[in-house]
Amino acid sequence: MNWRNLWIPMALSGLLYLSFRAFGWWGFSLVSSGVIFWLLQHTTRLMRTMERAAEQPMGVVASTVMFHSQLHKGMRLLQVIGHAGSLGQRVSPTGVQPEVFTWHDESGDTVRCSFQEGRLSDWDMARQA
Repeated sequence: MNWRNLWIPMALSGLLYLSFRAFGWWGFSLVSSGVIFWLLQHTTRLMRTMERAAEQPMGVVASTVMFHSQLHKGMRLLQVIGHAGSLGQRVSPTGVQPEVFTWHDESGDTVRCSFQEGRLSDWDMARQA
């Protein structure tokens, strides 16, 4: 089990509890409206990124060299999709870790990215001879 996925809901629950204990329903409503605002911003960013990526051909980037230079270890899949501007083509079977996706450009150069639990673990670029 990945504990990284549990700390945000637990922290928000604790914040809501503490706000209720300190200020009653007024504090609870103030903090809960802030939490809802944060969730709406996150959802909007997710939807905007996916809409932009859906408009492009799958696995195609403008320049693999520029895309490769923007990658760094620990990036989330959503951030990588945002930099690429398109969804990657899945190479690995569904549900198997690490997940492997590829992107290519018009010249035939390819960037292959491996994700361990949704975070970029390693990547490499293969240039067309």
